[in-house]
Amino acid sequence: MGKTAKNLKRKRLAQAQAVFSRPDPSEAVRAEEDLVADTQNEHAAGNFVLGQNELAITIRTLDALSSNPDMLQKHRGALKGLRRAVWDFQRVSAEQDGCVTGNSGTLTARISSACAGARWTDALVLLSEMRLRKQRPKLGALQRWVRDCDAASSASSSADDGGDTEVLRVLDAILRTTADVDVEDGAEAELHPVRRHPDWSPEITTSSSDPTEGKGLFAAASSGTLYDESRATALRALFRVCSHTPGAERKPPNVYPAIVHASQPNTVPLSLSPPTVCKHPVPHVPSAFLLTSVLSPAECTAIVTATEAVGFAPDQPVVEMSSILAHGVIWLADADFLDTLWTRVSAFMSPTMSGGEVRGLNARFRVYRYVPGAVYRPHIDGAWPKSGIDPATGEYLYDASPEGESQWSRLTFLIYLNDDFECGQTTFFLPSPDRVGVMDARPVKPRQGSVLVFPHGDTKGSLLHEGSPVLAGGKYVIRTDVLYTTPGKRATAVAA
Repeated sequence: MGKTAKNLKRKRLAQAQAVFSRPDPSEAVRAEEDLVADTQNEHAAGNFVLGQNELAITIRTLDALSSNPDMLQKHRGALKGLRRAVWDFQRVSAEQDGCVTGNSGTLTARISSACAGARWTDALVLLSEMRLRKQRPKLGALQRWVRDCDAASSASSSADDGGDTEVLRVLDAILRTTADVDVEDGAEAELHPVRRHPDWSPEITTSSSDPTEGKGLFAAASSGTLYDESRATALRALFRVCSHTPGAERKPPNVYPAIVHASQPNTVPLSLSPPTVCKHPVPHVPSAFLLTSVLSPAECTAIVTATEAVGFAPDQPVVEMSSILAHGVIWLADADFLDTLWTRVSAFMSPTMSGGEVRGLNARFRVYRYVPGAVYRPHIDGAWPKSGIDPATGEYLYDASPEGESQWSRLTFLIYLNDDFECGQTTFFLPSPDRVGVMDARPVKPRQGSVLVFPHGDTKGSLLHEGSPVLAGGKYVIRTDVLYTTPGKRATAVAA
């Protein structure tokens, strides 16, 4: 690279940094325009050189922005030129691919391009075409479209409280590509795209003779009265770190590391005489059901106490200024705990799904603590392989499926550890059966010791849902999975 090219490279870098560092939006726009003009001049003069460093920086920048909706919103004006350049790149790439393959891109690719470029009207038209053709997108495309829509909506509120109405209608259109809902088009424009229904919770009686048992866990943890230091030290000794992934190596990169804590047998003992478990189908939410009285208040208290002693870690992608995500503990549950818990619920699980046989619960428990303001925005759960410990090294295995039998999750298994907080429902969003462009929000109210179960891992049947904002108090919940055999499928490790 010659002297002129090096000088141009330094100038481009300085101008690119200026786009984000200058507080005056008009200056940011001018810096961006200068950068574009210089690049165009280089093209005209034949001096533009695409080096490996520039390409690597571009890829890292786009990856960081793609995984950070808050940054996209915060710098929306400054990123206008970047959006235009990405769109031009996608268009030219698609045209070149079309010259080779004889087509102008698949319908799925065109929808992905429209969602990524925030061209919501185009997305609505293309999704309508997909529905008329009775085509179903793959699960990865479905999840990507949902993330693109979420990136354009309010990040600090429930989907039915904030967000662009056009974006919410795109979400509805996305859901209708996989739902068996036959309804005429033409919802009135003045209707809000989300129709919220009352919270649902079955009537149950507590199994504890003490109505205060299991209550006030978040308040006790916040005030330091949940346990004394000697008890905390004893609890920590029952866990060992079996995996430590630095934040920079996580996908996407995070400010904090991902630490997996494996428990010793009987770290959290479960009673051999549990209360009677009952199954309650969730009204209007296909294949979702709530199992009540799976854990007693005392057992929920023991889990919260143990994980608070281990310590909840923040979750903040590196490109976010702050995070609205819940803090968490990744707990690799011991076999004794898993086996006892599985005996309580196994009778309620389908013995087969998608041609695979049920095998049990995934040991990888993600314990979350939601504080006021925390929210898990609308998403579709992905599938996880069976996690475990390498018997030879004692290290964490992302995929611990036995030889010759791949095991993957097919059901989300959400354990509610407390319920004395305000809001914080698990809310499902389903396409309305009577109006296109309208989604029905069906909130499930958490009940301590209950487990919410619903399908994931496939395009058909996977449910769009959110962990709605907690307004007061604190919410403790565990996400794990029900595993089924999946012939011929193995996992690629993900540092998350």
